[in-house]
Amino acid sequence: MKRLCLLLAMWAMSTTTCLAGGELQLPGYQLDDGALLLQKGGGVVDPYFAMKALLTAEELGLHTHAVTDAWVAWLAPRQESNGSFPRFAQQANGIWRRSANADADDSTLALWISLLSRRYDRQAMPAALRASLLRARKALWQLRWLDDGVYEYATGSHLAYLMDNAEVYTALRDDCLHARYSCQRMRQLEKALPLTFWDKDQRHWRVATRNQSPAAFYPDVAAQLFPRLAGLPAPAGQPSFDDWVKQEGLPWLQQDTLKLDFPWGVLVLAALKEKRLDVANTWLQGALAARDTHHWNILEETVLLGLQQDVELQKFQGG
Repeated sequence: MKRLCLLLAMWAMSTTTCLAGGELQLPGYQLDDGALLLQKGGGVVDPYFAMKALLTAEELGLHTHAVTDAWVAWLAPRQESNGSFPRFAQQANGIWRRSANADADDSTLALWISLLSRRYDRQAMPAALRASLLRARKALWQLRWLDDGVYEYATGSHLAYLMDNAEVYTALRDDCLHARYSCQRMRQLEKALPLTFWDKDQRHWRVATRNQSPAAFYPDVAAQLFPRLAGLPAPAGQPSFDDWVKQEGLPWLQQDTLKLDFPWGVLVLAALKEKRLDVANTWLQGALAARDTHHWNILEETVLLGLQQDVELQKFQGG
């Protein structure tokens, strides 16, 4: 166990992007009560996007503690008895109401586990958050298919997604590293993911276990980078990041609005892991036009803020 945790710690250190480390501030996105809006000035909270944004900002080197603590204080009391986190809408009187189920329980639960695991030392974590983490763990574990070893997106759906399971894998690794929970489940999922989703003949990741959608940037093309972002071992024949950029990823690099719903800034993390500052810079220059439009959300905003703090990227731009 000690050896496993040491290896995980070394992995985490090796994949962290080195940035200047400014303080994350989200005016227009974070309200006084701690809620994190999906879009600037809007009235909708989607916990998935808020947590994905905070974790991404951390990976980009921004200091997120103050924003995270306020967000956790807002969201934790709204966790449902089954462990899930629904979406919320703000009423005219300012009261937040449950508006919809989580888009995907598996990934939303996974992000909560990652967020709490990375932010709070397990010994110092408040009792209420320890209880919340336990509920989230149990809820996530109940989504696991015993035969396939992957996680369905909602109870009884019998449908598993590649992108969700990559995020679940990250959460299980975080739980293993920080709390020494979920280590066996992490190893099981690492084996199950390629068996379930990798198409060795097509050299392509399947997006879902069934009901494959017609080829499009989302989910088919974007999903190809999620195993890489999660740090999963690359199966034999997996295209390199460079190949992805030159082929399927070209609309993303060029920010082709006819093919993209959002700028998909989270994929910049893959470029930074590969030290492709030119790719990150090209994305940044192309995506700026979408800022503060309906094609922009809190996740895109944190990627932008992180890149603006990136010392190496600033050097590249100045060179």
